[in-house]
Amino acid sequence: MLDITTFDPKNTIELFKRWEKIENMAFPDGLKVINQWFDAGGGRVITLFDVETVKDYLAYNLPFTDLCQIDVFPVIEANDFKKSTVYQIEKLSSPENEQSR
Repeated sequence: MLDITTFDPKNTIELFKRWEKIENMAFPDGLKVINQWFDAGGGRVITLFDVETVKDYLAYNLPFTDLCQIDVFPVIEANDFKKSTVYQIEKLSSPENEQSR
């Protein structure tokens, strides 16, 4: 999962205080932060997560929702997407599916 967190620069200090507090707590078992990037211009953070459930993701992000707007994008690695797509195309193109049309 990838999210883009946008915040008003006036909330930066409070945001960093909360973030430090969250970082010092144990993350939910089903959540791992892969990497984070800060927009050099300020006001945005891009985070890539490995999550098992939406519940794990929410447990991490809920403390920030009053200070930020969080846009969430479920993402998949390109190779996994390609394999899945090829599999689905082959499955749909199989002779068994041709007979049922």
